[in-house]
Amino acid sequence: MYNTLIKNILIFIGLFLLQVLVFDNIRIGNYLHPVIYVLFVMILPFKTPNLRLVIDGFLIGMTIDIFDGTPGLNAAATVLIAYLRPYVIGFMTRKSELDEKDAPKVGIMGFPWFLVYSLILLLIHNFTLFLLEAFSFKLLGIVLLEVVISVPVSLFVILLISYLFKPIKKN
Repeated sequence: MYNTLIKNILIFIGLFLLQVLVFDNIRIGNYLHPVIYVLFVMILPFKTPNLRLVIDGFLIGMTIDIFDGTPGLNAAATVLIAYLRPYVIGFMTRKSELDEKDAPKVGIMGFPWFLVYSLILLLIHNFTLFLLEAFSFKLLGIVLLEVVISVPVSLFVILLISYLFKPIKKN
C-alpha cells in the first residue's frame, strides 16, 4: 500500500513539474496548449474508488491552476474526466477483463485500447478546459481549433511518457 502511495505521489510531482516547467511554456501560435498532467488521473488503478478519483483529479487540477493563475479551470476539467473515467472504461471494457488487470496503462491494456481511452478523455478534458477559458459559445470555433491542435500533441506526449515508463511484464 505504501509503495503504491509513494509511486502515485512521485507520478503526481513528476507530471506536475513537466506540465508547469516545460509544457506550459510551449506556445506555438495561440492555439497549441499541450496538456499532460491528466495522465495522472488516466493511469490510476481500476479499483480506485470514484470519490478518490474525483479528489485526485481536483488536487492535480487545482495544483496546476495555482501555478498557472487559472482560477479553477484545470480543476474543473480534470474533475470532469475523473468522474467520467469509470464510464469510459466501462464502455470500452467488459467487467471480466478488468478483474485480471490492475490499471489502465499502455503496457497492461495494450496500445489500441490505451490510445482510444486517452483520446476520449483528452477530448473531453481539452474541450471543457478551453470552453471554460473562452467562457463564450461565440468563440466555439476557436475552442474547437485549440482542441484539434492541442489533443494530438498532448496524446503523442502522453503515449511517449507511457512507453518510457511502461511496466515490464513478469513471466
